[in-house]
Amino acid sequence: MMKMMKQFVLIAAALSVLFPAYAGAMEYQHTLEAKDMTVSWSIDKDQIHVRLTAKTTGWVSIGFDPESAMRGADIIIGAVKNGKVEIQDHYGVRSRAHSQDEKLGGENNVLNPAGEEVDGVTTIRFSRALGSTDKWDNPIVPEGTSRIMVAYGSGSDSFNSGHRYRGVYDINYSTGETKRIK
Repeated sequence: MMKMMKQFVLIAAALSVLFPAYAGAMEYQHTLEAKDMTVSWSIDKDQIHVRLTAKTTGWVSIGFDPESAMRGADIIIGAVKNGKVEIQDHYGVRSRAHSQDEKLGGENNVLNPAGEEVDGVTTIRFSRALGSTDKWDNPIVPEGTSRIMVAYGSGSDSFNSGHRYRGVYDINYSTGETKRIK
């Protein structure tokens, strides 16, 4: 019996490495409910773990600390295309435009990307370091109030397509308190 239990643990560990989507069954500490969208997060030591879910077959995104509309935001955007998750790290280069960090000379700092699209609902999960040396990433400060923007697309997986919904919130990552701004 003990031998079977050890084998099960080894198989489960191997599956979580080979198929990171299966490792996404974590419990999140806090949740924000927006229009047909849910943002869940947990802070764990020096990382934030995020799950974005929206009633769309297109992309979903979160932007950390925008200055003006999209300008200055550290944006994580993801979609599930043909059963495969794609999550990119972007930066808001103008009020109405963003670009991949890698195209700006930075790095994609998304950790543990996972996701799925089921019955018209797209879910992505990822982790990210709270601090980053990439100049296109904003630090995530767990204490106090920060601003985020959340959005989802109208059904296209193209990260250049427009959004169906967007919202701006003040958030406290540690306490879970949120307040809608726009």
